[in-house]
Amino acid sequence: MTPLIVAVIFVILVAVFVSLLVRRKPSSQFSMRTTSLDKSLVQNKWSEIEQTFSLGGASHLKTSILEADKLVDYTLKARGVKGNTFGERLKNSKSKFINYSDYNNLWFAHKVRNNIAHESMHDLSFAEAKRAIEYFKKALQELGAL
Repeated sequence: MTPLIVAVIFVILVAVFVSLLVRRKPSSQFSMRTTSLDKSLVQNKWSEIEQTFSLGGASHLKTSILEADKLVDYTLKARGVKGNTFGERLKNSKSKFINYSDYNNLWFAHKVRNNIAHESMHDLSFAEAKRAIEYFKKALQELGAL
């Protein structure tokens, strides 16, 4: 093969690879949607979270909390709250809450999520899980997503 043919094949392969990357869907359904709030997506996802929570059991409760946290984070991003992490966005979202206790409760729920995510031996009680889910739901309502 001549160097020209090899170069042409290489360029074609690179172009195909780049086009596949551009078309690839994001790994999380929330990662690319940061410009406007999709209330239908939030409502459907919240329904799934509540169904999972109702199954009971530690793994279902933990999954529900992790997913609820992601959903609130998506909502904060969609509402234009700045920050590189959920914690930063939460700090910057205080003005989005009419009631300071709802804002504080969201911090509680996020801390429960952090305990689940970072402490492998975290013993999550049903009462703690229920409070966290209720606080996530209230936050979504306050943010106009539910």
